[in-house]
Amino acid sequence: MTRLSVFLFFFLSLAACRDNVDVSTSEVDIETTLELLLNECVDGTYGSIPGVTLSVLSPSLPNGSWTGSVGYDSREKEDELSRDQPFRIASVTKTFVAMSILRLHEMDSISIDDPVGKFISKEHIDILKEDGYDVNEILIRHCLNHTSGLFDYAANHDAYIDACSKDPKHRWTRTEQLEGAIKWGDKVGAPGELYRYSDTGYILLGEIIELFYNGDLAKGLRELLRFDRLGLNDTWLESLEPAPQNLPDPVHRYLGRLDATEFDASVDLYGGGGLMSTCQDLSRFMKALFNHEVFDKEGTLELMKTKPDYFESYNPSEDRRYKDYRYGLWQVSVYGEEGYMHGGLWGTHMIHVPALDISVTANFTVGRNDRLLKKAILAIKNTEKPNQ
Repeated sequence: MTRLSVFLFFFLSLAACRDNVDVSTSEVDIETTLELLLNECVDGTYGSIPGVTLSVLSPSLPNGSWTGSVGYDSREKEDELSRDQPFRIASVTKTFVAMSILRLHEMDSISIDDPVGKFISKEHIDILKEDGYDVNEILIRHCLNHTSGLFDYAANHDAYIDACSKDPKHRWTRTEQLEGAIKWGDKVGAPGELYRYSDTGYILLGEIIELFYNGDLAKGLRELLRFDRLGLNDTWLESLEPAPQNLPDPVHRYLGRLDATEFDASVDLYGGGGLMSTCQDLSRFMKALFNHEVFDKEGTLELMKTKPDYFESYNPSEDRRYKDYRYGLWQVSVYGEEGYMHGGLWGTHMIHVPALDISVTANFTVGRNDRLLKKAILAIKNTEKPNQ
């Protein structure tokens, strides 16, 4: 897949909006335009997207930030969606986990070139060895950029989805998920050989973080990433720490036609997912990352943005599953500028464009529409003065 097709996949996929709102001119009321884009997104999908929340941070906005919501928080359309409703962010959690690992790296607690076998339990080492994995060859960096060769227990096999659907209240453990990766599939490549998205690698990264925080992944994420300093007051690891008080009920989450809101949080909890958050918090977090408010060393952000080296035998342009994944974020091109983003299964997508200092997060009650993010960025870009 070419870089152009990667861009088109992520920004023109699924329920496309009708192009009614003009964002091509600077002579606009930007906040009104963003509100119109939200309505266009819901109205233009003929009910397939019941509701969406959008949060934008940019120096071009009158107050530096804007958040709005439209529609409903469920398919049933019983309750209106509010801008401060939290939601499960699913794989967007990977950005937080990757940054926590990189914080440990810059603190010299670990090196991303260490093998994962140095930090995970003997039980998990033995499970991986059963399927021919060499935990001394799988490095931490391989798990970070999805080049570990580990089979993905969560997304590559229907068995896990079926098991979660049949027993939604089951409390999964990391060990059970790792055993599933061994039972349901074989390794997909040698460490460092090729790109294959893998939640399995990220639950191992979660285990590494826990090692330094007495088994408390929530504490590790919160302290390493300075949640309090960044004002991430509405972000927490579901079921592993108390939820903030006085928040509205979460937005519903769906797995196909199935309402997965009441699934036990453990179905996606130990590093590949698990965080609850809001659009405001996620945009704030992305802006903080790219404005050097998280890492202690400037070089750590550059490391996070580093493109992996694959085997010479692997050609990403021929791989339809390829994403230009770095360390917890994938890179896209946005109007000729580098953008860094992540998305989640349930309908959450966040992106930052460093050259424009724009952070945008959207959460969809059902489905997704990346054109909303694209048009919001273009609207902001077009309001900038030539000398900005």
